Amino acid sequence: MEKKNHIQPSVDEAKQRIELYNKMSFAMRDLSREEKQRVLLLLVAYMDLQECNQLLEKRLSLVYSQCTTFVFNYLYRAGQLKDGNVGFAPEIRKHIEDVIITLATD
Repeated sequence: MEKKNHIQPSVDEAKQRIELYNKMSFAMRDLSREEKQRVLLLLVAYMDLQECNQLLEKRLSLVYSQCTTFVFNYLYRAGQLKDGNVGFAPEIRKHIEDVIITLATD
């Protein structure tokens, strides 16, 4: 009997989709319906950003992703990711922009 290799990717994709659903569902378990919708809308915007990220070669894409984590952690430690904040404090934004400019001129 011949092995049906064409079925395997579908099964793997289904497993990955279920895993993604379970992880996201768990992460959003305590959110109201409205809060969940807000998060999901931002995730769609994130996917759009990641489509732009695909224009980079793989190595650059990985470095970009790592740097976004560094910026996120900096913003978090600086208290810029609090409820009700829209935008960042001008001095914190300037600090990050100064680092970016310095790196661009190195």
